[in-house]
Amino acid sequence: MLFPPNYNPVQPITFKGHVLVGLVRLLFKIRKVFGGQDWEQPLEGHHEDPRKMTRKQQLYFGYKYYYRTILKGDKGAGLEEYFQSQGAKFQNKDTSNSTQKITLSAGGDLMPYFCITQEQCRDIWKECGDFFFDADLVVGNLETPLDPNKPASYVPEVMLSNMYFNANHEIFDVFSGFGEYKGFDVLSTANNHALDQGEEGVKETLQFLADKNIHSVGTARSFEERNQFPIIEKNGIKVAFLSYTFSLNALVCPPEKAYLTNHLHLNEANPDISLIVQQARLARQRGAEFLVAFLHMGCAYQPYPSKIIVDNIHHICQATGIDLVLGGHPHNAQPIEFLDLTDPFTRQSKQSTIVYSQGDFIAYDIHKWCKLPLLLKFELSKINGVVVLSNLYAKLFYNYAEIKKGKVQRLLLLEYQKLRKNRSVLKNDKAAQKEFEELEFFAERFLLKGNLSRFLIEE
Repeated sequence: MLFPPNYNPVQPITFKGHVLVGLVRLLFKIRKVFGGQDWEQPLEGHHEDPRKMTRKQQLYFGYKYYYRTILKGDKGAGLEEYFQSQGAKFQNKDTSNSTQKITLSAGGDLMPYFCITQEQCRDIWKECGDFFFDADLVVGNLETPLDPNKPASYVPEVMLSNMYFNANHEIFDVFSGFGEYKGFDVLSTANNHALDQGEEGVKETLQFLADKNIHSVGTARSFEERNQFPIIEKNGIKVAFLSYTFSLNALVCPPEKAYLTNHLHLNEANPDISLIVQQARLARQRGAEFLVAFLHMGCAYQPYPSKIIVDNIHHICQATGIDLVLGGHPHNAQPIEFLDLTDPFTRQSKQSTIVYSQGDFIAYDIHKWCKLPLLLKFELSKINGVVVLSNLYAKLFYNYAEIKKGKVQRLLLLEYQKLRKNRSVLKNDKAAQKEFEELEFFAERFLLKGNLSRFLIEE
């Protein structure tokens, strides 16, 4: 199928959600009648930081979320052709003589939606739990504070204002696989919702994770702790984790407490990345052999990263020698890239792997593109004393909601490749059948034309 000109990118759940979305879409139609601008490509200079967004940028954000999808990359940037020609870029490694290998699983955004409950998510891990959690290191982006002293604060069905999240024990239990799997080793806590529950929320979140023996990175309780990012050794391979966010939404971190979260203006041209360079150098000095950076940046609900994002991540990799970038914030999956460069510390040629976005993971956004999370498993090998990314395994999943009378009854993560061959699980749900057809087109057009298709596996 092709996306028609009037394609509706969102699918509300409740009656109230349908009314609100319908009203917003009506306003955009009225705007169109009076000569309002349509966007086929990203708005030039759009940075998605609420504290700095102009009226036009706010309008553009609402347009691409509620009214029309953006189907192209930045004007004149050639991003479509660039990402679709990346198929042969990955440097295959001969690991036959390597006796030291580990695996690292990475998932996208973990978010406190109202339907992330033990009852509604009781079966969510059935098709992806073994693949995801069966790794030496399991990592993700915890895009919410978790202050157990405060009530949960959910992502609203229809997002029309500033949102301040907070998760609880039940939500985290869902995130972690109900204790049926090994759980997470590292969670990034630097994102645009890091300060949603204030300084106390940062501290409580860090303590909650520490109590569960989960390493956190990106937020801290002091300047000293900020530089105590995790370096984890598995099978003789030392992996360091760094984390940074482009925005804190409408909130401000006082300069004297800048340690609370690693906030850099990563969505704007020529950002100051000295903190990343400093911490990458520290990681190498402390013996890290492989650097992973969570970069919470980019623009949401777009098939490709904007040119500024591509340029900034290239610059970060070239200036730091980061081996693996795990991008977050766009909420839908975006292409991956392999960038050849010279390591600034060793002066050796190498390759950085850039994952611009894995999309939402355990979440349920009403934007349809967010319902196709990308899960990745990386193989790291030590070859002639150097740790490299030697292989990559990818799976797409359909975040399917069984909905009755405006309420999510059950959430499932269904493997994309299997569902393409056998859709019997959707046979009684016409809305889901149509939605999955739309997601197929999204995947085939934007994700699988480039390098991702060669790594997609089916068990």
